[in-house]
Amino acid sequence: MTTEQLEAYANAEFGGPAIGAWPRNKGEKLRPHKGGGGGDGGAGARESERQQRIKAATEEINRIFAGSDRDSMYTEQKGAVYDLNKMEVDRQAKEAERTNRFALARTGLLGGSADVEAASELNRRTNEGLLRAGGIADQSAADLKVQDERTRSNLISMAQSGIDTGTAATMALEGLKGNSQQAAAARSGATVGGLFNDLSQAYLINQQLAGRNSANAAMAGQQWYGVSSPQTTYSGKTTN
Repeated sequence: MTTEQLEAYANAEFGGPAIGAWPRNKGEKLRPHKGGGGGDGGAGARESERQQRIKAATEEINRIFAGSDRDSMYTEQKGAVYDLNKMEVDRQAKEAERTNRFALARTGLLGGSADVEAASELNRRTNEGLLRAGGIADQSAADLKVQDERTRSNLISMAQSGIDTGTAATMALEGLKGNSQQAAAARSGATVGGLFNDLSQAYLINQQLAGRNSANAAMAGQQWYGVSSPQTTYSGKTTN
């Protein structure tokens, strides 16, 4: 190692005036000389380098997230979850309608007022199910977006530790992939729940019974046509 290299190393390591500026003979004073570490032992240079790494890693993370076209994925997630739950609503509605029509036919109420009211109740519950499916779809897309933002924020916090751009890029891609896989689980099955459960069936049965009772009451009032009903009492006076 040459004298110049040794001086440069000592200046960077220990700071202070450059070695060449120190007196070499008794009675001499410090002489003007280039070099020296400014008294910080090279800490300023190291901090500058660290800030550059943080900046580069943060920019790489943001670049990957911005170029991942996640907005399209949020729209796709919403549509897929809605379609899945809508199919379940339609399936339940068809099954409930078929069950209802068989029940009305067995009781002789098909085509009557009970049929109309039951159909109205089925339509109301179907529309309620579609609204519920839309809400589930909106929430699923929102959850994915929130998870992406949380992942980005966590990675940027990790970038403060000085990870290099390659590590930052790998972690960003893995984070996005993991979020996508988690979102796919929401498309594996409908979560709209039961729409035409025991409560709705009880309503339909009540409508059927009400219709049947009305029909029976009408028949009871007509069976004594042309003949005084034995249940009718005469409150007038008789003459001898």
